[in-house]
Amino acid sequence: MKVLTAQHFAPAPSSHRFAAAELRPVSATEVPVGRIRVLRIARASLTPALRGRERAIASRFPQVDLRVISASKWKETGVDVTVQKDDLFEVEGARTFLSNHIQAFAYDPFPIIRALRGHRPHIIDLDHEPYSIPAAQVIALRNRYSPRTKIVMQTAQNILKRYPFPFSLLEKRAFREVDGAYMCSDTVREVLENKGFDKPLTLAPFGVDTKMFRPKPHRLQDGMPFTVGYVGRLLPEKGLRTLVDALGRLRGRDWRLMVVGDGSEREPMEARLRELGILDRAHFTGAVPYEQTPKYFHWMDALIIPTRTTGKIREQFGRVIVEAMACGVPVIGSTCGAIPEVIGDAGMVFPEGDDEALAEAVDKLLSDEVLRRRLADYGFERIRENFTWEHAAERIFGLYLRVLGLA
Repeated sequence: MKVLTAQHFAPAPSSHRFAAAELRPVSATEVPVGRIRVLRIARASLTPALRGRERAIASRFPQVDLRVISASKWKETGVDVTVQKDDLFEVEGARTFLSNHIQAFAYDPFPIIRALRGHRPHIIDLDHEPYSIPAAQVIALRNRYSPRTKIVMQTAQNILKRYPFPFSLLEKRAFREVDGAYMCSDTVREVLENKGFDKPLTLAPFGVDTKMFRPKPHRLQDGMPFTVGYVGRLLPEKGLRTLVDALGRLRGRDWRLMVVGDGSEREPMEARLRELGILDRAHFTGAVPYEQTPKYFHWMDALIIPTRTTGKIREQFGRVIVEAMACGVPVIGSTCGAIPEVIGDAGMVFPEGDDEALAEAVDKLLSDEVLRRRLADYGFERIRENFTWEHAAERIFGLYLRVLGLA
């Protein structure tokens, strides 16, 4: 059993791989004269709060003439969300059909056709996996209505899978048709390279809105017990049994658990807490709108990300990690997927599935206020250096220039 902590409690070095993508950041003054028309198609870009990437591109690079198409309505983090307008660019919602699965639905094609004909984009920025039905649909519409338009694809799949027909065929076609891709972590890059994708690539991690997610000057619940937090879907592969069993080892300590989210694992989680005699220390908020999550981070002393690797799940990034860091909350994460890559030297990492190691890490944070403050400071600095939406925008814009032959 081993708990990996921030080495000497020093900030992550600036040479960390997140700070060194193939494409160097591009400044607005380096951009060639002329407008670059971009059509962003992203199911989840429903509200301004969910458009951090797009808003950063539009603000950082006024040379980009951006339009966005999202689903007209989707269930995000368990909450029904309807598309909203934006003050920086035009947004249109498209109805969705066939299913509610993020890889197996289809858009109403007419908003996309209108955008291809009216906006005449130089680039389609597509937020769908290469094997998915919506990606295949967009590629087909591009080929029919705007064949000269380049496509860059945002992908997050970090499990090396061989898909059954017809998804295997759709993936091969996408690899032929798209002109470049960007990914949120090196675990995704590994999959793309193993599958033979040889187009331009860049690492563009998820960012965080530091105006929305920011530290409170003082902890809200002064005088209250140490609060352990979990934010996300309640699913078996999220390692919630490991979290509960770790807290069961700390029955003699004074702590509380806050669970933000909902899902199929809620009842089993409550049952295990009850079995261990600690259910009265847990508070379940249920699913909450994305815009409300910062206030819950402000009640936490530590965020736990205990995800376990399965045949279907390998943590692709862990957006709640950077959101917690931006709020000044120390993070303890498992070794699953990209979690250690995102935490770097600014948090604590434990072997996935090891509840004893997780208990040791929680106990260490609970007992050491100086350590909590140090990790909070280092986490916030890590956000500033690596995980703002402005950093992501610079890398994505560099990819746009490369596929257009301008860089």
